[in-house]
Amino acid sequence: MPSSSSGDSSASSGPAARKEAEARSSPSASPPNLAASLHEAALDYLARYAASSARLRRVLERRVRRRRADRDGLEAARGIIGDIVAKLTAQGFLEDGRYAAARAESLSRQGRSRRWIEARLAADGIAPDLIRGALEALGGSHGDRELEAAIAFAKRRRLGPYRRTRPRSPGALQALADKERAAFARAGFDRRTAQTVLGAASPDALAALLATG
Repeated sequence: MPSSSSGDSSASSGPAARKEAEARSSPSASPPNLAASLHEAALDYLARYAASSARLRRVLERRVRRRRADRDGLEAARGIIGDIVAKLTAQGFLEDGRYAAARAESLSRQGRSRRWIEARLAADGIAPDLIRGALEALGGSHGDRELEAAIAFAKRRRLGPYRRTRPRSPGALQALADKERAAFARAGFDRRTAQTVLGAASPDALAALLATG
């Protein structure tokens, strides 16, 4: 006569039991505390990094994708993420206009051109009107701020009057000048601004140019 323990073991390994076990172990199973977990992750991220609402949304979605495999689960999580972003915005933790202004100022001081800053803010999901406002908030005339950024760029990359060494042969000097102009173009600076910086006799000359406006 089979023992009762053998019968219990058979029942516990039946189709219904296996299905329940798979549901518990499935990466796509919906944890009841998903909203709380994502909200905590959002606050932790914002405590360490400045972020736009779109950037935070992407960060949280990546977190979900690492833990979930099914499309339906991801779509449900996106709804939760949208609610979290809306709540944090209402509470003042997220404010795209403030983020855009601070980011534009920081990038400008790093030697980034206005075109580069505009592209960077757009990639961060900032609305066009907020990007325009951030660029306008940089202060000074467009040309003055662009020249200031270009000088910072040249100093950081050691271009033009900030070169450590100067080629002796005309051919080598011309090749270097072409390379430096290309670097300015890739960074989003116009030809006139690049030539002003690269053609300066010394860093002091550029400082004087900025001082005179």
